[in-house]
Amino acid sequence: MAADDKNRMTRLQRYMKRCHHVQGWLDPYSASFIVELSRIQEDAGMIGGVGEIGVHMGRLFILLKLAAAPAERMFAIDIFEDQHLNVDMSGYGDRRTFQDNVMKWTGDASVEIIQQSSLDVRPADILGRVGRCRLVSIDGGHTEECVDNDLRLIESVLMPMGVAVLDDFYNQVWPAVAAGGARYFLDPSTVLRPFAITPNKLYLSTPAAHDFYRRAIRVSQARWYDKTTPTFGTEVDIFGCGFGEATYRQGLLLRLRNAGVHRAQGILRRGRRLLAMAGGLRPRAPRSWPRDGGPPRGT
Repeated sequence: MAADDKNRMTRLQRYMKRCHHVQGWLDPYSASFIVELSRIQEDAGMIGGVGEIGVHMGRLFILLKLAAAPAERMFAIDIFEDQHLNVDMSGYGDRRTFQDNVMKWTGDASVEIIQQSSLDVRPADILGRVGRCRLVSIDGGHTEECVDNDLRLIESVLMPMGVAVLDDFYNQVWPAVAAGGARYFLDPSTVLRPFAITPNKLYLSTPAAHDFYRRAIRVSQARWYDKTTPTFGTEVDIFGCGFGEATYRQGLLLRLRNAGVHRAQGILRRGRRLLAMAGGLRPRAPRSWPRDGGPPRGT
């Protein structure tokens, strides 16, 4: 592994253990899933822009930047202190804090910042800064108008095999996100459709790319597969929302039977958090991340 790549992976692993130090919202399993998705794209030779609409203080953006190749350019769209544009009060960003966080955790402050409402951003504003994009998070305004607009905006700048990650589509606190997404998906002129779901995230690409991503993800994330369901005309795989609860319980019992006392205690500690999540309880904060891309282990 080249020195730059090794340093990038070290920073990424460090950040995934400590991203809770950056203000924001990001489920641990969804974080690991996005990293895995980026790895799949990188292994397939995809190179393009990476970015986010609605970066807040940078919790997810930093993850995207650390997962991106050094040569890939990043963009961030946010109103930051221009809060008169935040009509639904869906977050409060601070540009200085965002830039300081990016520098602290990545060691590289190079970001193409577009400080304005995404409703006023045009495809050329993104393409002129970073080119065609392979991976973009959409977490900006949570109104129906903003979500529909942002999906259409990112559709126009994605590579043919690019992926958009839509936040809060199934969040009951923000029903307008689902309404805006449905408006977009039900329009036959639009091209992005869902192929995967993880906690609070919906993953979109063109239907022509669905088989590629679904095959790759079902291999690496088989342990956390929940079910497949048709959604807006396409088959969507769900991961990590129940953390494969039934399968995990069976495997846990088998490992306990075959383990000694000390090993069994360790297995119980690791299992407690996953089973708490599956049961809807509030788990304790994670200490470590597994190499297989699953949720954090340890309690």
